[in-house]
Amino acid sequence: MFEDIDIKAIKKELRNFSKNYIENFNKIEKFVKAEIDEILTLKKKNKSIIPEISFNQIDQENIQEINNIKKRGCVIIRDVFDDKMIQNLNVKLEKYIDENNYYEDQKKKSNLDKYFSDLQSAKPQIYGLYWSRAQIEIRHSEQMAKVKKWLNNLWIYENSEYKVFDPNKELSYADRVRRREPGDDTLGLSPHCDAGSIERWTDSYYQKIYRNIFSDNFEKYNPFEAKYRDRTIEFESPAVAHVFRTFQGWTALTEQGPSDGTLQLIPIAKGIAYVLTRALLDDVEENELCGSKLGRALSVNKDYHSLLLKGLVSIPKMNPGDTVWWHPDVVHAVEDKHSGKNYSNVVYVGATPYCKKNLDYTVKQSKKFLKGKSPPDFAAEDYEIKYKDRVKLEDLSSLAKKTISFRRMELII
Repeated sequence: MFEDIDIKAIKKELRNFSKNYIENFNKIEKFVKAEIDEILTLKKKNKSIIPEISFNQIDQENIQEINNIKKRGCVIIRDVFDDKMIQNLNVKLEKYIDENNYYEDQKKKSNLDKYFSDLQSAKPQIYGLYWSRAQIEIRHSEQMAKVKKWLNNLWIYENSEYKVFDPNKELSYADRVRRREPGDDTLGLSPHCDAGSIERWTDSYYQKIYRNIFSDNFEKYNPFEAKYRDRTIEFESPAVAHVFRTFQGWTALTEQGPSDGTLQLIPIAKGIAYVLTRALLDDVEENELCGSKLGRALSVNKDYHSLLLKGLVSIPKMNPGDTVWWHPDVVHAVEDKHSGKNYSNVVYVGATPYCKKNLDYTVKQSKKFLKGKSPPDFAAEDYEIKYKDRVKLEDLSSLAKKTISFRRMELII
């Protein structure tokens, strides 16, 4: 348990990885400042910051684009789905919500999900739904499978010790939806990272992942080296991901852009190094990690990370059927205010390649699916157990059954 973790001792150990932890941070800070200056210059000139590529181009040779994606740690993939198809799914999702009285259910269980409760902005308008037809059709489509395969192959997934994951075999990670109404100014989300908070310092495998960062070899750190990312152990808490996602992401259900309450990113793939080494400096309390807490999102805040926050940018205009993806260590947020005139709706979909860590989770998740319950990573709100038109086993395509791991589940039940 967290009470047994000696943060002071861990920080001492991590400092000892370096010949001089202060000089090590200064070197990383210099790199981050150069990246921030470049982002701000591009922003001032109204030039593109987030890499973009069309769905029909991902099979082509795109060396320059790929290098930019690996530098920025994020990418927008346009036109993954047909506009009319997505607009139809958005209507279906709205109907699913209304006909099943989701809003009344949500009022009764709104206190179950505490994941974002320590951030300055507490919770965006995220719906605890997972098994609607709209989500399933997007999550398990041939288009999405193709996109995820391409994203997975951006990583180094094999090393001299073992093969971390199969980039060409994808598992399914059920996530939620966001439906943010126009005019909302209370439901933003402060800058953070998912998939563990204090674990990034305390977990032995995270320490190995970030060893070059802590040991004066920052220039050798490769954010897309997957070694050990399948072996990290997260503390138990609702909404803390227990899978390895090569990319987090979502699909736009509606047109949306800057000022529409949309996604914000700090597009620096190696930016996590600043957060990790900042916590080791002497102005941080010995039993603290710059505000990050157990079972919560990794905090990136103005008290400790003001330089990094200068690089926070809103993603450009998205059309229905466009997708956006970001590396699991990339800091992201949601705009505090939705100043647009229409709903800003998305379906969250992550890239979850085939490996033991992900397979073990997916088997647990498939049992929840059969009962219409919330997946294991999320608060047990279980809204959909009796929902009309919830997707059932007999509704799934062969691709969906494979990625949800029903074949594997049959062997262990």
